[in-house]
Amino acid sequence: METRDDQGSSAPSVPSTILCCQADNCTADLTDAKKYHRRHKVCEFHAKAPVVIVSGLQQRFCQQCSKFHEIPEFDDMKRSCRKRLAGHNERRRRTTGESSTRESSTGGS
Repeated sequence: METRDDQGSSAPSVPSTILCCQADNCTADLTDAKKYHRRHKVCEFHAKAPVVIVSGLQQRFCQQCSKFHEIPEFDDMKRSCRKRLAGHNERRRRTTGESSTRESSTGGS
């Protein structure tokens, strides 16, 4: 019977699987890639590519969601999906509106 040492060993931990990009047929090894690319399992090339085949579908990596979405979810060549971009723009409008309201209420009298 084999016993397991739950205290760990002094040997460095080695991942049981090699990290690779989600894009179909991509052989990029993400072991030495930036932490962001390893976390989201996408190589730098496919993170920026306008069209990537993932699970047999044409997709693009959204830099806001950090996920692949189908191409129709993006406007033109943008790298953020419409849904996340709308939320981002709404927050910007709200912040801009609040700061201009404060300026006019504290303005000179």
